Amino acid sequence: MWPLSAKAQLALVQSHGMKMRATAYGSFGTLEFPIYGGGMTCDSKSQVRRTAQTTTNLGNWPKDPRAVLAPLGTEVQVDYGIRLPGGVIEWVPQIRGQLTEATRSRPIPTNGSFPLKLVDRAAKVAEDRFPAPTQTVSGALTVVEIRRLIQETLGVGVLVVDRTGSVQVAPVLDMERERWAEGIEKLADSIAAECFFDPQGNAVIRAQPQITDTPVWTVSSGPGGIMLSKEDTLTRELVYNGVVVLGERADGTAPMTATVWDTDPTSPTYYLGPFGKKPRFYANPQLTTVPQCQAAGAALLARVKGLNAKSRLTAVVNPALESGDVVLGRDRQDGTLQAHILDSVTVPWTPAESQPIESRAVDLPAES
Repeated sequence: MWPLSAKAQLALVQSHGMKMRATAYGSFGTLEFPIYGGGMTCDSKSQVRRTAQTTTNLGNWPKDPRAVLAPLGTEVQVDYGIRLPGGVIEWVPQIRGQLTEATRSRPIPTNGSFPLKLVDRAAKVAEDRFPAPTQTVSGALTVVEIRRLIQETLGVGVLVVDRTGSVQVAPVLDMERERWAEGIEKLADSIAAECFFDPQGNAVIRAQPQITDTPVWTVSSGPGGIMLSKEDTLTRELVYNGVVVLGERADGTAPMTATVWDTDPTSPTYYLGPFGKKPRFYANPQLTTVPQCQAAGAALLARVKGLNAKSRLTAVVNPALESGDVVLGRDRQDGTLQAHILDSVTVPWTPAESQPIESRAVDLPAES
């Protein structure tokens, strides 16, 4: 979650106002422009985590390819403002990303506007495919290689923030064409991490979120709460209590392997308990040692055990939430307090709408 002041957190659960601002940065100039409605969705299942749609006034229509709002390299920063007592506005960044589409209709809409679509910087990195097969740099650290692959596309001025502290050397990785899917994603997998762009356009490398991470927000039902509706689903599907990881050896010998089980006797998915044994198989040729296999298995197990409770809810808007956050859901009707990892969060950019939230629907790599 984007850091909020105590005043802003208090304002979000009370009556408050909001304001939006947007600035476009093009090769031929900069433009501050009004936006009318729309919103941003942050989805952890997507390679391009942040996407947004909005509209602006027709006077800003790009009449030639050099116009600021022409979708030929322009980036847009959108911020959500929370009005605090005294008229102060606290700004929460929503997306820094490429303008990918502008559409004009005839007859002109009654509100005199046209729609825009935005995607975060991961889209630009993914578009920058290799013209010929390439490999990782021998002996370089994994996080350094991720940084190199990103900055080769976006430039060294774009920050790549490592929150893992990993000092693991990058595996020898063959990348045929895809910079993101065959390079950045595979490298992040090898250290049980994920890579994405934050709302200011900085790349972030962090450990895979787990249900035991510190909660950042509480969504409560009933009087005084901010939960408006909720739908729960309990299922055994895609719940596992073991992970078998298969790696690879560069010297031609048998591949490295490791098996990680839920060994907590108090866990409802304890591998020797009534749930039974239900392993998930995961193969990654970038894992070349047993410790690497064990770390990847432990990270994957944390995602797939005990996540049989899925929730879809709507709540009063918190523009600072993002996918991967852990929030507490308090149901005052049955007295439960349950932690959820957010899978998808939408922030509407109008004051009248509520916020759709989904807890993580487990999206696993293909089983091998």
